[in-house]
Amino acid sequence: MKKMIVNLSSREKRMAVLENEVLRKIEIMPPHQRSIVGNVYLGKVTKVLPGMDAVFIDYGAEKNGFLHRDEIPAYQLSKRDGESPINHYIRQGEKLLVQVSRDETGTKGAKLTGLIEFSTDSLVYIHGIDYVGVSKKFKNERLQKHWREKALEYKHEDEGLIVRTSMENESEPVFLDTLNSMRQLYKDMERKAATLKAPALLYEKDTFLEMLITEMDTTTSGQLFIDDFEAYQELRKSIQASGKDWDLSYESGPKNIFSERNLDNQVEKALKKVVWLDNGSYLIFEETEAFTVIDVNSGKFTGKVEKEATLFAVNAAAAKEVARQLRLRNISGIILIDFINMEKAEHKLEIINLVKKEAARDEMRVKVVGFTELGILQVTRKRTSPALSETMLVPCPICNGNGKIESAETVAFRLERELFEHRKTDDEAVWVELSRSVAEVLLGEKESYRSTLEELIAKKLFISYVPGPINTYSIRRFGSCEEIERSVK
Repeated sequence: MKKMIVNLSSREKRMAVLENEVLRKIEIMPPHQRSIVGNVYLGKVTKVLPGMDAVFIDYGAEKNGFLHRDEIPAYQLSKRDGESPINHYIRQGEKLLVQVSRDETGTKGAKLTGLIEFSTDSLVYIHGIDYVGVSKKFKNERLQKHWREKALEYKHEDEGLIVRTSMENESEPVFLDTLNSMRQLYKDMERKAATLKAPALLYEKDTFLEMLITEMDTTTSGQLFIDDFEAYQELRKSIQASGKDWDLSYESGPKNIFSERNLDNQVEKALKKVVWLDNGSYLIFEETEAFTVIDVNSGKFTGKVEKEATLFAVNAAAAKEVARQLRLRNISGIILIDFINMEKAEHKLEIINLVKKEAARDEMRVKVVGFTELGILQVTRKRTSPALSETMLVPCPICNGNGKIESAETVAFRLERELFEHRKTDDEAVWVELSRSVAEVLLGEKESYRSTLEELIAKKLFISYVPGPINTYSIRRFGSCEEIERSVK
């Protein structure tokens, strides 16, 4: 059974997905790293790259976004005249509406599209392309043909429509209402853009809530536990509309919903370089800017059969865990897996098939290229968002970037969650010793969040500072204001 644990009680949003009680996926979204995929901006072309058939767009972020020729409406609506250079469709200094299709990752700017897309559970609307698609999951071929004809009848020349499965038994007025509402949303953005200077934000999407709904849509039933009542109500509405059999539970207890299920420890394990397997073998993860290397080691596993069979057993167990870890850690791009060398070609083929089978659970596109002459398996995984390590870790100031420590945000929000767990105790105050960088995140700019935090934990907060560059904290004691004041002094 699929379970989702959603932690929204603090500013850092978190989601865990378990399948048969095994952790398969973690999504963590700190406020400063909130995904902007789906947001629409008024952008300005800063540079045209004819050799790459692309342009750079200033849409208001620190790094300019990247827009390929195929994502430009003028190109799509010209019936893909591939002979014309890119500056035939777009010029430097030109303003246009762009939507983020991939967040910034590492040194790369966001990937953008000029084909603006909005979607509901029954219809996808794309402005800037002439296209009609109907879900292949329709049970009735006659209705599939009917909705294709209706989409062609009502769409404009510069619009693309994709009719989803849940539209199959809906009425024509429902289809038109849905289409017109999304069409109106695009027109409203155009009007807003006409009054603004580029760059400017035109439309902001709640990507986290949408991600939860998308995750729930991958199966017809499951359980979801969440600690935010408003989000709980929104998800209930979505489930009722979809007709899926999900059991939703709102949990308001003082204990953190992640720590109560031992998920915090599992998240910490997902950041470690070494992953031990049940049979005594282990994996070593090395993430770099260019690619990720995973080394398979037999460790304590010796086996009870011949050498080749023992090596295959180690590699088979590693293949399953590697596929799980890629999804769990959200590792993308080029991945090189150094399995223990096997002599038999059929064993290598079995490992390839095993990785493919396990990767089929992944919602990201995973391609298994094959083994190199050196016995390294080449894999690629589509990148749409930062890896878990990019979200939770920052370069270590002590080792000049050769290692990583937890960010001030990660430590501050852990402290915040720990304080929340004590909000129903009778103590008047709490004394916390922490580094200044963690305090700045915890309390906000000029301690603007202090009063809110004290109200939420129902305690006066006393702070003392720990010197040094490491992001850390320690809850020294709880008690009355008088007791704590004496202790701090």
